[in-house]
Amino acid sequence: MKSFKQFQEGLGQLRILPTLAKGAVATYAIKKGAEFLGRRKGESQNKKTAPKPKYQNPSDGSIPGRYKDESLKDYYQRRNQGYKDQIDKI
Repeated sequence: MKSFKQFQEGLGQLRILPTLAKGAVATYAIKKGAEFLGRRKGESQNKKTAPKPKYQNPSDGSIPGRYKDESLKDYYQRRNQGYKDQIDKI
């Protein structure tokens, strides 16, 4: 059986923090390596998306229907703006 002094000396030999630091560095390196290998050739870091086309109502006061690539939210905003414009003209 170990004495208290031997037990304390044994705790000093444990190297938990260096082991955790090495594990964290290894995990980070694996993650970055996987991201690098998963990227396609010629692919840039920042992907630029083209802005959606903004549809406008014609000036004659008519409100055309919803376009195929237009979201419902955009259509409702355009329709309500058309109604407001017609009311303002009266």
